[in-house]
Amino acid sequence: MFKRMSAVLAAAAVLFTSACGVDTANTGGSAGSGGSITVTAFAGAWSDAFRSSFVEPFEKDTGIKVNLVLGADADWLTKLRAANGKNPPFDVVAFTSESVRAAVGGNLLQPLDTAKISTWPQLSSTLVQQSVVNGKSYGAPLTTGSLGWLYRTDKIANPPKDWQDIFDPAYCGHIALPPLTYNPGMQFFSALVHSLGGQLSNPSDVDRAFTELQKLKGCVSSFPADAGSVATAVQNGDAWIVPFWDGRALAMEKAGQPIGFTYPASGAVGALTSYYVATGTTHTDEVYKFLNYLTAAQYQKPFAEATFYGAGNDTIAYSADFDAKIKHGEDVYKTFTWVDYAAATPNLNSWQQRWNQIFG
Repeated sequence: MFKRMSAVLAAAAVLFTSACGVDTANTGGSAGSGGSITVTAFAGAWSDAFRSSFVEPFEKDTGIKVNLVLGADADWLTKLRAANGKNPPFDVVAFTSESVRAAVGGNLLQPLDTAKISTWPQLSSTLVQQSVVNGKSYGAPLTTGSLGWLYRTDKIANPPKDWQDIFDPAYCGHIALPPLTYNPGMQFFSALVHSLGGQLSNPSDVDRAFTELQKLKGCVSSFPADAGSVATAVQNGDAWIVPFWDGRALAMEKAGQPIGFTYPASGAVGALTSYYVATGTTHTDEVYKFLNYLTAAQYQKPFAEATFYGAGNDTIAYSADFDAKIKHGEDVYKTFTWVDYAAATPNLNSWQQRWNQIFG
């Protein structure tokens, strides 16, 4: 499980960014100039939406070829480490918040020249800040999910309103709880610590959260360690409620499943995916042209609405249906609990062991 965690902590990426129009004049080159770049993306419906929202219009307008590499960011991080800043296998790569400091600390990513991204002022300052290391911006935010409560509407008449509601005896025996080695598990644990008035960086606050978790001993029916296992547990009725992301819940609901989602009153947990520029890329001009498309509202909007996640560009006018279902925007992102990975990552193994002692 711990080997899997190192992979998961480096993964979970989601590419969502844009703004109102694209200005490539300050990035060098011109439309139809040719060339190519290599960009990472997640497989399946996500990459389909990414291709249609960003890649196809970019290639058509610029003549620059985008080579998509499908996979997960744990593998991408490993390959960047192997390259060690020389001839990197990717020019632009997606990472989630937990892997950023490791990548920056290994000199695998370069700070962004934000002057070359005309849409930069339109991006959420809260989301941008999540990719700032030592005062330098490294990531262009694409989209962010919100961790809250996914639940079965045909099983739960009174859905939880906040994080502490999971301890309601009515849910006992029907709870899915991801381990800390899977992102939703760590994000839920962070939310629990914060709901008790604590911080992940304070050992006594962490101790108090583990004491609270002991109340769920014997009440958890499933321990899913990936998205597929979460979906299976809920669909099969093995669990009626699980901490998970709004986009995933809305996708299941759209597919006709009896799924609801609650944004906790005290604040959801942010699950951000941003794009980064690999150290050693020899396609700088083409990369910044692509980042201008990736952060533009007109391209981020269809991607966000296809994936049910709020985009990094804060000027998007979403559809009425999206606005009604997904909480998004700077005012929302400011209320998020953000996992303190500087505190969490070094303690992950010991915390997971304590989690195992409770749940077996």
